[in-house]
Amino acid sequence: MIIYGIKNCDKVRAAMKQALASGLKPQLHDFRVDGIDQVLVEGMLNDIAMSELLNKRSTTWKQLSDFQKIEPNVGLLVANPTLIKRPVVFDGSKYRIGL
Repeated sequence: MIIYGIKNCDKVRAAMKQALASGLKPQLHDFRVDGIDQVLVEGMLNDIAMSELLNKRSTTWKQLSDFQKIEPNVGLLVANPTLIKRPVVFDGSKYRIGL
């Protein structure tokens, strides 16, 4: 299991703690440390709709221009990984938001 997010995020920390308490051995992929690329975002979007994956409550979203908000795309998420809702969990076969 891989948990994607930011290590300082309360929801990511809670997911890691819950996974460990359940006997799982999660691996943390910190967007800021480990990065993110187009292939990873496209994989997430195969299982999660853009409308669900996009964190419109983030400070980054609020700072985007109206033009950028019209049609968010993979490139926008790669350039601004904090726009991705957290945590995104990959169980080996499917991505989902949260445990």
